[in-house]
Amino acid sequence: MNRRVRPIEKVRIVEIEVRLFNSLRRYGPRKLELPRESRVEDAVKRLAIPLPEIHVALLNGRNIMSGGNIEGFHRLEDGDVLALSGPVPWSKGYGSAVV
Repeated sequence: MNRRVRPIEKVRIVEIEVRLFNSLRRYGPRKLELPRESRVEDAVKRLAIPLPEIHVALLNGRNIMSGGNIEGFHRLEDGDVLALSGPVPWSKGYGSAVV
């Protein structure tokens, strides 16, 4: 009996740049490697950032927040830039009055 053996496909990864601002600067690396087909929510989980702490989220400069929540369904591609920020000083989310 002659079996055909399939070659093991290399696990492809995507490397993204992560930019963290304000109170989120304490989390994670500047570069992040994730399996292909990963989404924004996978990156946030890998960084172990609690979702309520994210007040601003941009993927390649585009806002991915909706109704105060991050849209985690966006698929990541190699070279993407994910920017996350906690509350911005002197904003409503920071706990101070907005003038």
